[in-house]
Amino acid sequence: MEKLKRDKRELIRRYSVFLLSLFCIALGVSVITRSLVGTSPISSIPFVLSLHSVLSMGTFILILNVVLIIGQMIMLGRKGVRDDWFGLLMQLPVSIVFGCFVDLNMYLTSFLQPDPYWLKIVSIFIGCCVMALGISLEVIADVAMVSGEYFVNVASRRYKMEFGTVKIMFDVSLVVVAVGCSWILAGRIDGVREGTLLTALLTGPLVRLMMPHLAFVKKWVAQGGHSRSVVIAHEDVPAHPVITIAREYGSGGHDIGKAVAEKLGIPFYDNAMIDMVAAESGFSADRVRDLDQRLPHGLLYEMITNDYSVTPEESLSAKDAVFVAQSRVIRRLAQQGPCVIVGRCSDYVLRDFSGCVNLYIRASADYKRRRAVDYYGVAPDKADARVSGVNSARAAHYAYYTGRKWDDIRNYDAVFDSSRLTTGEITDAIVAICGR
Repeated sequence: MEKLKRDKRELIRRYSVFLLSLFCIALGVSVITRSLVGTSPISSIPFVLSLHSVLSMGTFILILNVVLIIGQMIMLGRKGVRDDWFGLLMQLPVSIVFGCFVDLNMYLTSFLQPDPYWLKIVSIFIGCCVMALGISLEVIADVAMVSGEYFVNVASRRYKMEFGTVKIMFDVSLVVVAVGCSWILAGRIDGVREGTLLTALLTGPLVRLMMPHLAFVKKWVAQGGHSRSVVIAHEDVPAHPVITIAREYGSGGHDIGKAVAEKLGIPFYDNAMIDMVAAESGFSADRVRDLDQRLPHGLLYEMITNDYSVTPEESLSAKDAVFVAQSRVIRRLAQQGPCVIVGRCSDYVLRDFSGCVNLYIRASADYKRRRAVDYYGVAPDKADARVSGVNSARAAHYAYYTGRKWDDIRNYDAVFDSSRLTTGEITDAIVAICGR
């Protein structure tokens, strides 16, 4: 009975946060729309139609969402609809509430008439911040998705395409249809301008920045229970020593980890993990190696394609699939017995594992440069760029999947500088820390 009451209280908290998230998203859309230099891609068709109709923008959002739900049902087929009937059904009340919130916020923001162009851009940024807050709260609530997000998710699974690719196609299609509707109805393009692009670029990164600062909300929502918004299930694991090593490129972290494993007589996992991840994910070893510990695309691509409102396991992007598979392998290795694991966000993946010792190996710029030349064979004139590039990629990968800073010493139990201590000295210190 106590557990049932606790679950009900948690459910109430989750739906309360979800309603707040819908309000914030609607408010963000309204502020962006009031800038008069564009609106979000998902709102572009409803906004354009509302300019040439007695129906409100919120009403057209509801109509669009119904069309998207029907599209999902067609893609899922009869069996898929039976399996996912609750998710499909939940979208309808969510769409009604969201449409009402949009109309309410369009009324509340009617006083906004930013006149100088720079003020319009500021309005876009403020609107994106509010919308990003709403999306972050939606992720934390973890009870439903709005129809646009659900449609992309279903399409990516149905046609076995990367989530980011489908998202681009979806957003572009919405904007193209909005432009077409505007041209047909008014003979000119209204409602789709540079603000639409800015919204697409800014919202995702803002969500990524906000999420770590909303941990208190996530804790409150899951109070007395367990959050469901995790990529890998957190099974109970025995408390035996597992050593994770995050290391800067050129610091010698790989060699230190290997030496520690040999001295303790336990398995060592670094590059050998690639084959395990390939078997787990279904990708080739070369593909896993290409995506390993780095984001494969440029910043612009990441800003456009990433859907920040779903967990990596719900996305079908190759890099996310590899991360999920990699995390499963890491947890399986940790369950099997003591070991040393290098890199791959292993300290974060095993954050609930009481027997974990998390270490960070750094070094001076001169040391890393020399090691890049002498150990890895990098040309002297390219060593600095190589060191900087690899470490930047590792930091970006870590931040993307954990929401933390890679070099933040608070993430680790100990930090060693390999330019000040020898490999042997660091190895002995780590063995001492592990109590052997």
